[in-house]
Amino acid sequence: MTELERPLLADVYPALVSFLGTALVAEGEPGLARSVERLRFHGWCGCGPYCGYLRTAPEGRAENAWIHLDDGEEPRVWLQLDRDQASFAGMEICEFRLGPAPALDPDRPPHVK
Repeated sequence: MTELERPLLADVYPALVSFLGTALVAEGEPGLARSVERLRFHGWCGCGPYCGYLRTAPEGRAENAWIHLDDGEEPRVWLQLDRDQASFAGMEICEFRLGPAPALDPDRPPHVK
């Protein structure tokens, strides 16, 4: 499947994309907030049954830099920057309710709500 054939993350999880855009602007990252609208859904990591890492770029694109979006003391979503640091390669869904798994995401881990 080519990059353009993958669904936009906003089509799969619109509430998540809305939250990320708002939170990144509040963090002083308007450029990264705009990049969220263009993220593609590449599925879940799959390294284990309890992994909550959602991929938004092909494997091998991740940088070892993260932005943590927390709600007070509770982690919500941790974003992993892409190698170019202008977008994201993926994110760890910690305490964010995605809602029902849509048809575009048949392989969502059962523990991710």
